[in-house]
Amino acid sequence: MTSSGSLGVPRLKRRDRPHFVLSLQILCIFLFTFFVPAAAPAEITAVGIAKKATGTLVVVRADGVKERFKGKGALALFEGDDLRTDKRGGALIELDTGIQAGLNRNTSLKIVSRWEKEKGTIRILRLKQGMLWVKTTGGLKQLEVETPVAIAVVKGTEFVIEILKNGNCTLKVIEGLVEFGTAFGTCPIRTSTVSYAVKGKKCTKAVIADVKRAANWTAELRGAERTVAEQAASLPTFWPPPDASTHQKIPRELLASDKTRTYTWANVAARLEKALADNGYSSPGYYAVPEGFALISQLERINQDATPASPEVRWKIKVDPVSIKQFNLDAYLKALLGADAGLFRVIAFVFTPVPIVTRGKANIEEAKLWVGKGGSTLPQVLAKQVYGEDMEATALIYEFEVPRHAKTARLNKPSQRNGQQHLKAAKILKALGG
Repeated sequence: MTSSGSLGVPRLKRRDRPHFVLSLQILCIFLFTFFVPAAAPAEITAVGIAKKATGTLVVVRADGVKERFKGKGALALFEGDDLRTDKRGGALIELDTGIQAGLNRNTSLKIVSRWEKEKGTIRILRLKQGMLWVKTTGGLKQLEVETPVAIAVVKGTEFVIEILKNGNCTLKVIEGLVEFGTAFGTCPIRTSTVSYAVKGKKCTKAVIADVKRAANWTAELRGAERTVAEQAASLPTFWPPPDASTHQKIPRELLASDKTRTYTWANVAARLEKALADNGYSSPGYYAVPEGFALISQLERINQDATPASPEVRWKIKVDPVSIKQFNLDAYLKALLGADAGLFRVIAFVFTPVPIVTRGKANIEEAKLWVGKGGSTLPQVLAKQVYGEDMEATALIYEFEVPRHAKTARLNKPSQRNGQQHLKAAKILKALGG
């Protein structure tokens, strides 16, 4: 069968070569099977837990295994999981970064991640259909929500995003800031605004809207927990404020002077209330504004130099000539010829980190009711909020004038006095230590 070659190596005859090749292949397979180590399975990264489902939450793992979750618990969630709720209810999940997300009925998403050198790991919720509520706490979080037409980049916020039946999506920001982007550009969407993303177009400009009820469907998922925005709903809103006659920033040191102390919204409000009370003002009206609050004084009659009118007429809109105790011919004629002629003022103190853009006209008939329509105090949840370094206090001054013989008042815009002069004339800055 064989013969030796010149080097002593057996030489196969032609008819035996196929059997030798087959034997060699079998030997290679044997050696590869037993001596080559098997590849290590891909590492599975835990990304959070499912905490509650009011219907059935179906979780499809990356390997295709399905798990069903109902009621309360702590079902582990991993990178690559697909989540889907049914028509009977939603689900509440919490990511490892502390971010909470609520899936409404008939909602599906996939959890993935991306790593960037500057930002590290960024969690991504890839929304496929339905409605998603997201809330972050404790500062900025690395999270993105992707939809087929837009991406929402979270920057410390609470919002609701929904994929509509036509494939477009809508974003409602309850609190904070969301960078809402499509392939055609990015729009910063802030508190109490709504934007839409349409296929093939840039997201729409943010529109002021009442978004407080946008997350009401999550109440059952979260149980007794309610958001700041929801609990603040007991206050009427003063946003956007109407155009003012003038305005003035109030330095932080006049409201929160001790840099070693943590101030709350209640601390700041109490300090301003005292400054007002020391100068004859009654209790102000409280209003809600994005990420803050407003405090509005009552309508008062003022002199040409912006100082308050004498006590007997300061709070009267209509003045009887005989009520003027210290006779002044000009004041007497004004009262006689035009019963409510003169200058009037309302001051709205707005505390928020959000830029104030006034819109619309103010009229005296509405302004005189602001103090009465506002809340008598801050709700407890707002009172306990920390007065952060980014908060700004702005006094919006509304100065109205009722000319002699005129039936309607007009807003003086601008006022002949600037904002600082108004606050000094009212002695409010002095009461604050300024």
